[in-house]
Amino acid sequence: MTNMEIKQEHTVNITGRKTVELTGVQQVERFDSSEFLLQTVMGKLKVRGSGLRMKHFDTVNKKAAIEGRITAFLYVDGSAGKSFFKRSK
Repeated sequence: MTNMEIKQEHTVNITGRKTVELTGVQQVERFDSSEFLLQTVMGKLKVRGSGLRMKHFDTVNKKAAIEGRITAFLYVDGSAGKSFFKRSK
């Protein structure tokens, strides 16, 4: 198996609706204080809330941390968003 064939891990850790730490983040597509759109190894991910800011983004290790009041967390397929808890394969 080559390095290109190894699937990178994607983890999410939300602490007290105030911080979300992620691995497997490939890029930040857009962001403002109310929404982040991230490209992850598992697809596009929206983090919504208020007072959001990027605490940390490591492009080499593909890790990110966002702080603020987190109100929604969605994986996005195409133009429609699906809840993390309702997503099916």
